[in-house]
Amino acid sequence: MKNLYLYMSLIGLLSTQHFVSAGEKPSPQDTVKTFNIDEIVVTSSSKETNDLRTLPGSVSILTPQQIGGRQVASIRDIGSFVPNLHLPDYGAKLTSAVYIRGVGARSSGQSIGLYVDNVPYMDKSSFDFELTDIQRIEVLRGPQGTLYGRNAMGGIIHVHTLSPFDYQGVKASLAYGNYGQLNARLSGYARPGETVGLSAGVYYDRCDGFFTNAYNGKKADGEETSGGNLKLSWKITPFLTASLAASGEYTAQGAFPYGLYDEKTGKTAPVSFNDESSYRRTLLNQHLSLSYRHGKILLTSTTGYQYLDDDMRMDQDFSDSSVFVLNQLQRQHAFTEEITVKSQAGSRYQWSFGVYGFYSRLHTEGPVEFKRTGIDSVLQPVFDSLKEAGMPGSLKITDESIRIPGNFETPVRGVAIYHQSTCNDLFTEGFSLTAGIRLDYENQQLDYASEAKMNLSMQTAPARPPVDLSERYPASVIDEHLSQDFRQVLPKISVKYECTPRTFAYLSAAKGYRAGGYNVQMSADIMQGRMKYDVMNAFGQMIPPGMIVEPNPVKEVISYRPETSRNYEAGVRSEPLKNRLQVELTLFYMDVRDLQITKFVDGGSGRILSNAGKAKSLGAELSLRAILPDGFAADLNWGYTRATFRDYNNEREDFRGNRIPYAPQHTLSAGLQYDRLFRNRRIDQISASLQCNGAGKIYWDESNRLSQPFYATVNAQAGLRKGAVSFHLWARNLTGTDYSAFYFESFGKPFMQKGKPLQFGGKITAAF
Repeated sequence: MKNLYLYMSLIGLLSTQHFVSAGEKPSPQDTVKTFNIDEIVVTSSSKETNDLRTLPGSVSILTPQQIGGRQVASIRDIGSFVPNLHLPDYGAKLTSAVYIRGVGARSSGQSIGLYVDNVPYMDKSSFDFELTDIQRIEVLRGPQGTLYGRNAMGGIIHVHTLSPFDYQGVKASLAYGNYGQLNARLSGYARPGETVGLSAGVYYDRCDGFFTNAYNGKKADGEETSGGNLKLSWKITPFLTASLAASGEYTAQGAFPYGLYDEKTGKTAPVSFNDESSYRRTLLNQHLSLSYRHGKILLTSTTGYQYLDDDMRMDQDFSDSSVFVLNQLQRQHAFTEEITVKSQAGSRYQWSFGVYGFYSRLHTEGPVEFKRTGIDSVLQPVFDSLKEAGMPGSLKITDESIRIPGNFETPVRGVAIYHQSTCNDLFTEGFSLTAGIRLDYENQQLDYASEAKMNLSMQTAPARPPVDLSERYPASVIDEHLSQDFRQVLPKISVKYECTPRTFAYLSAAKGYRAGGYNVQMSADIMQGRMKYDVMNAFGQMIPPGMIVEPNPVKEVISYRPETSRNYEAGVRSEPLKNRLQVELTLFYMDVRDLQITKFVDGGSGRILSNAGKAKSLGAELSLRAILPDGFAADLNWGYTRATFRDYNNEREDFRGNRIPYAPQHTLSAGLQYDRLFRNRRIDQISASLQCNGAGKIYWDESNRLSQPFYATVNAQAGLRKGAVSFHLWARNLTGTDYSAFYFESFGKPFMQKGKPLQFGGKITAAF
């Protein structure tokens, strides 16, 4: 019966007990037992000198039962459970916008690191993937740069997948819901021998889409995803183990179902665009992990490789007019290697040393095509103004469409060394000190090539035919080769005092760091300026004085600097009622320099990441979890953030004191679960869960003119189990809450993406 309970808990049912599988006893030297009141979660760490149960920092751990009860299917779904973590629906898997404690990244760059089985994911375009057979998910809030390096300024999300040494059997599930939602899973775990474990799985998801394109009557956001994974684990010797894993996923989806927003009425118009908006992605991941344990040390090596190939098409005016379209293609190869040696648990002094290196090469093609309406409304007005300023004759763009290509090679390489030490029972019993430092170096290069031309004619008098001028000036060419280096020293220090074995308080200070980079999304805007300048310069004698303005150097326009922060945190974690009540309270303050913020370019045809001076963020986080009588359990997770600009002026408006866009002031998750087991009955188990998730107020722009008030959605699930088979009914956004999930601008017009409506369905699962 214990094995049956294990099987069911691992597929996410709301059981009340977790057990280690028969014959597998966790070694106290390489694992940490984190007691989450009613269950035991076995975790491991190759770097950390503190265990997760008493980590002097903010940490949230999602167990298999919590993942199942909250219907967590992707990284985006965990935001509601973790205080001050917000992952809005961008409209495609292209970019996972992540905001934590008031700072985040919507376009380029990232503010939070994602790891899967100790392997970092190098690009946000790969963050949004299907979660299958997850052993646990850890979310560490606050800077984690000492151990995890670049772009872990806001924290890290660490996903651990199930090992064939911990579970053997076959699991299958099939779910169906409204809007044509279909989800199928099949996986198997086996141990062909005492020292070898093997697992394999496949999955398929589809959805017809939630929003209808009023232009053609078709669904705008349908999605189809399929993938699979393999894992081989081998205990080579009693001291040496190895794990080789590979996974792949293909996604095809309609994308960016944005509707025009009316600021006066507060209403969002139906989705309506005439050109294709879609996203296709192929994602492959492989890693090899080696672990050598001998005496008092643990030596690990993790080698990772990731391949990303995607194709994004966007009707970037989001209307039924033929203005302009974007087709961005990315192809990335990324390699990572990390070697860590650390002391084993059991002594007062714990230490960890590591070296990390990576190489990533991303090729991006981002051609923008201006169609006739776009030419007339965006490009032509510049030449019309010359006539108004006194130019003899009028210039007219004769192209029916203008294609502006952009080809980018962005190789990035980096290396880091780090160390962390923890002294326990320092000066007095229960007092500990943890200090660490990381030396980080990174080099980024950019090769940017583009060539485009607009054809013009001139008419000097109404009665005369226009004269073709296109042969009198060459095409505009951009050929840039740029490079920049970043060096950072990332210290961290924390002190902790354990008042009792179940209660401790801590203080910590750390430096946060997010790397700088290059804006490849604004290539069309750069080339627009270059083409206009080249044409005017070719006819300089005819152009009125002061009308020819040379564009700024590409390096100044396309580059952005690193973002850094000083972070201070105080917290208390306690279990006032043993195995009944768990409480965590955190206060934090962040002083941010060179804040990276997404801005829409003046030309309206793109967005860039730029530095916005100084900012500050302060707030609080509260987590409660309680086991109640009669099979009930409850949890509450609340976060408050006040993130404001301290010094930011875009030369048109001073935003000092305004809230930072896209970061919600409050996040809230409140849940109630019920679970009951039966013996000698027709039904072995019944379970139910109710979850309320909320976020807001969210400001959409720097001026704080547009915002989304606080909103809440309700998810529910109920099911029963007989033997190895279970059946569940589920619902998301049960109340049909109407809210805006994302904001976008195109040529100064505001567009919103609405949140997903009420969804419901059923799921059948079997585990053998």
